[in-house]
Amino acid sequence: MHAPPLALPRLLVLAVAACGAPEEDGEPDPEPRALVVASAWVLAPPARDLFVAAKPSAIECAPEDGYDVTDFGGSPAFEVHTDRCNYLTVEQPLLDDVAAGELVKVRMWHFELRAPEPAVGHAGVGIEGEVHWAYEVEIPADAALVASGWITDRELAAGTLIQFHVDNHGVNSWNLLEITAEPG
Repeated sequence: MHAPPLALPRLLVLAVAACGAPEEDGEPDPEPRALVVASAWVLAPPARDLFVAAKPSAIECAPEDGYDVTDFGGSPAFEVHTDRCNYLTVEQPLLDDVAAGELVKVRMWHFELRAPEPAVGHAGVGIEGEVHWAYEVEIPADAALVASGWITDRELAAGTLIQFHVDNHGVNSWNLLEITAEPG
């Protein structure tokens, strides 16, 4: 049996798209650069907490079992269990410079979100005193992979503090998989 004349060109287009087409200068697109390490997060001091407006009146957050680094599909992830830590802002220095115009991507997974009554869960990322990325989800909610980001409007030097935040009520698990940068 012979394939229609257009079948081969479509396969070639799909193969090129799957492998990553080279840029105009013949070089492949650069790989995203990691900006954080799962094991480097530390509690942000209250005076620097960019997410303080979301702070509940009662914070229950046990560092020994409320958050930690976990193996998530073979890669380290920063995990927050909101039944033991209902509000958390952590920070660390950026690992690399970020140029103006680059895309900063956040990939996060939350398992099925449940609470005794409807609620709203929040996650966010802030740099240099400004919230750059925010995620809000009504609870109850199905498990989801969240992958989005923003284009930087200025240079960010390696060593600049970046913050990650989670707050919600209920027995839920949030996993920060990565924060990366790449040309926009």
